[in-house]
Amino acid sequence: MSRPPRLPDATILGLIDELRGQHPVLTGTRLREELTRRHGSPCGVARIYRLLHSAPAAPPTRAPGRHAIAEVSPDSSASPGDLHEQLQHALERAALAEHREEHHQARWAGEIHSLREQAQQHREAARRLPILERDLQDRSRELAAAFHRISNLEEELLRLQPPDVL
Repeated sequence: MSRPPRLPDATILGLIDELRGQHPVLTGTRLREELTRRHGSPCGVARIYRLLHSAPAAPPTRAPGRHAIAEVSPDSSASPGDLHEQLQHALERAALAEHREEHHQARWAGEIHSLREQAQQHREAARRLPILERDLQDRSRELAAAFHRISNLEEELLRLQPPDVL
C-alpha cells in the first residue's frame, strides 16, 4: 500500500486558520481528524503539532461580561444581528469553558494515573519486603555462624602452635 502524497505545509496552515475561525481552541487531534476527513491522511503527529504551534495564533477573543447579554423576549425589538452576535459570544464562552474542562480532565487523569502507578509500586515493594527480611535474617545467621567458626578455628590454631621461646 503506497503512502498518500505529502500535503504542503501551506495547505495545512490554511486549514489551521480556517478551523481556528470555527473553534476558539484548536487541538492537534481535531486538526488530524479534519485532515483525515478532507485529504485521507492525518499526516505525521510531530509535523502537525509543529505546524499548529508555529501558525500565528488567532487574536484572543475576550468573552463579554454578563452585562453584554441583553434579556431577549419574543416581542423584543432586538435586531437579528444583535441576536446573532449574542449567540456567537455565548458559543465562544461555551467553547472556552469546554476547553477549560477538557484541560482539567486531562490534568486530573494524569494525576490519577501517576498516583495509581505509585500505589502499584508500593504494593510490589510491600510484597517483596517480607522476602527481603527473611533473606536478611538468613544472611545474618550465616554471618554469625561464620564468625563462630572462625573463632573456633583460631582457638584450635593457637592450641596447636608450640609456645614461643624467648
